[in-house]
Amino acid sequence: MESNNKHCYGCKYYKPYFTKGYTQFDRCDIGLCTKKKSTVERHEICDKYENMYYRRINRKQAALDALTEHINVLAEIKQILDEEDDEAIKELFFDFKNRKR
Repeated sequence: MESNNKHCYGCKYYKPYFTKGYTQFDRCDIGLCTKKKSTVERHEICDKYENMYYRRINRKQAALDALTEHINVLAEIKQILDEEDDEAIKELFFDFKNRKR
């Protein structure tokens, strides 16, 4: 017996077709399988099934990874600017001492 959770409507490759109603668009019981590049029924079961909810988790993780990377880059830039400020202050004091002499 086939597993109930592997129907096309739960697959990330399934894009349902819509028909235009009077005030809204109505979802049809058929759609496009972007993996097979053909029209499939909503309750069809195939071997190319992939759960669509994993995509959302991966998107969130990718966003967190990108934010972490950007925070690290900003920290490096801040450190460089702080080091340059320290060097600039030392040069300023050195020039000031040389002017007094």
